[in-house]
Amino acid sequence: MESSYIIGSIIVATLATYATRIIPFLLFRTREPSPLIKYIELNMPLMIMVILVFYALKDVKWESYPYGLAEIIGVCVAIALHVKFKNALLSIFIATLVYMVLIQKVL
Repeated sequence: MESSYIIGSIIVATLATYATRIIPFLLFRTREPSPLIKYIELNMPLMIMVILVFYALKDVKWESYPYGLAEIIGVCVAIALHVKFKNALLSIFIATLVYMVLIQKVL
């Protein structure tokens, strides 16, 4: 395959991706978003986080030692820190640190 064909393909893919991202903003920039879009905008981060938590916990072996204890403690630490400080980066970082210490050194 020629390199000009690959470069052309990358340029076309880049332009197509950019166009699909920018066109909705250009078409709807003067319109007020619908209540459904506002609801999705407000709740989408929480929905994504819930999906990621369930996905992360899907392979935990709940029936054998340590019975998912490190995962439960990590999730609880993340929830407590987020409720207390309302800072997603802080709660994710500290909860990940706690989880890693638990699985490496304690459990």
